[in-house]
Amino acid sequence: MLHRDMNLKETGADHEWQPKYIDALACLYICALILTWVCASKMFHIGPLIFNATLFIYPLNHIFGDILTEIYGFNRTRRLIWMGFICGLVFVFFTQLSIALPPAPDYSGQSAFAAVNGALPRIVCASYLAYLCCEFTNSFIISRMKLSHAAANFPLRAVASTAGAHFVDSIVFFTLAFAGTMSTPNLLLLMFDGWLAKVIYEIVALPLTTIAVHKLKSLEGIEHFDRYRLKVFRF
Repeated sequence: MLHRDMNLKETGADHEWQPKYIDALACLYICALILTWVCASKMFHIGPLIFNATLFIYPLNHIFGDILTEIYGFNRTRRLIWMGFICGLVFVFFTQLSIALPPAPDYSGQSAFAAVNGALPRIVCASYLAYLCCEFTNSFIISRMKLSHAAANFPLRAVASTAGAHFVDSIVFFTLAFAGTMSTPNLLLLMFDGWLAKVIYEIVALPLTTIAVHKLKSLEGIEHFDRYRLKVFRF
């Protein structure tokens, strides 16, 4: 259990300190997000269970989101969430532009490239809405619970935020991305299997996540609290 470190300087507003390592964590966060979109159209099964290929990547976003909000606060995490949204727009624009460009005479992969990446507009649109709802839910829960727990009980807060955020994500994403393309029982099974697997993923990764949070807090020398009204619709 990660308790509050009394040796850290306590802050309640962004202007009171300047982060040292947020840029490195932000790069990993955006990288995991773009990989999620690349893998989103792939389904696989293990026995009777059906999963989306993002199972192994998307939970990393929430782990990074947990760490970012826990250490750097809601405001700085909010900017990264919106930056992820902008990166997604750039990603899908150039992907669709690549499909539209006339293939070279000797290029034989046009049909396969278009078949895989042509599904991206619906997938990415579903991902956009699910991503925004999910990431802001995750960040909000972490931020508010940190105040109520006085920065203690990070593992509990991380699992609670993940369970709530992935519940929102599963309903929004799978409904928008795959409704009408598969039977309702399979869609519901996909939602539940994905939600359960991602929560288990978070629990399994908790020891490493907790170590990372403790180490980064020590390096930053800060225990930051969001002692203000949280505003989603700001950059």
